[in-house]
Amino acid sequence: MSNNFFPLTAEELFNRINKIPKVKFAMLPTSLEYLPNISKELEINLYIKRDDCTALAFGGNKTRHLEFIMAKAVSGDYDCILTGAASQSNWCRQAVAAANKLNLESFLVLMHGVKGNAMQGNFLLYNVLGANVDVVEGEDLEEIPKHLDTKYEKLIKQGRKPLLIKGGFDYDDTVLAGISYANAMAEIDIQMRKKNFMADHLIVTSANMTQAGCDLGSKILGWSTRVQGISPVFWKLDIKKDIARICNQGAKMLDVNLEFTADMINNDNNYVGEKYGAPTSEGLKAMRLLAKKEGIILDPVYTSKGFSALIDYVKKGIIKKNQNVIYIFTGGSPAVFAYNNEIADSKKIT
Repeated sequence: MSNNFFPLTAEELFNRINKIPKVKFAMLPTSLEYLPNISKELEINLYIKRDDCTALAFGGNKTRHLEFIMAKAVSGDYDCILTGAASQSNWCRQAVAAANKLNLESFLVLMHGVKGNAMQGNFLLYNVLGANVDVVEGEDLEEIPKHLDTKYEKLIKQGRKPLLIKGGFDYDDTVLAGISYANAMAEIDIQMRKKNFMADHLIVTSANMTQAGCDLGSKILGWSTRVQGISPVFWKLDIKKDIARICNQGAKMLDVNLEFTADMINNDNNYVGEKYGAPTSEGLKAMRLLAKKEGIILDPVYTSKGFSALIDYVKKGIIKKNQNVIYIFTGGSPAVFAYNNEIADSKKIT
């Protein structure tokens, strides 16, 4: 962090972010709820940021990202979008919904992954939303960009005008997505002031973009909060270095004198389990615990892993008794219905 940096207020940060083009898709601000029952269980003060309630096609954190990333669709000459991820992708669900709001056709290239083309969960919703879907074999998400490039060339030859959105694999898109979560931190700043507390820890399940925005926004606002990302995937790239890169580009875009390095970033991949898209027993236990205590249902492969990490951090003393903790609930509820067997079986081990 630069010695010449002076924190901004939430209102000042909003003003800078509002200068960046975006399209309104989300119902904001989302609520910051205190969870009394699970707080008592864990002996901490736990709050949850309800970004599962952003409203677009079952909501989730990607709606915030897409408000900024899809702004180019409004100003450019496009007749469709092209994006991709795993077959049960929350990103793709929300991207198709956003495209529908802009009267653009959608094309998806999906990695087969754990669930393939079974007509359930998010894959069913692609069908309901009217997306054109290609499923390619494999599980390595880092192969997605080359498959998107191939599909892009095919669409161009067909005379289409696609907006290619690589999301987490695109240099500029990751920065815009990060900005969207700096905006979320400004929301939380106001909400914490109203509730008269400051978070000691903020935990978010994130591979890069969402956590980058949390790190960037919290530093701009001058928080002392420890931001901890829980990765849902094993990347070949250096995640901490990539998050720092997103933060630095975001800081430049917002004209703030901040510099991030990889050693400033906390991202933990010890809760991924076997692989991306495969539930863990501890994650499913955490999912059941929060549902039982607070009536909030996490998804089985993303936010449940992050919440299992939070519980483990309490057990290990990383999060100490009576500390204030915020958990960012990034959504993903449709995946619950794609993992019905795994979730039902988990009751036997809880």
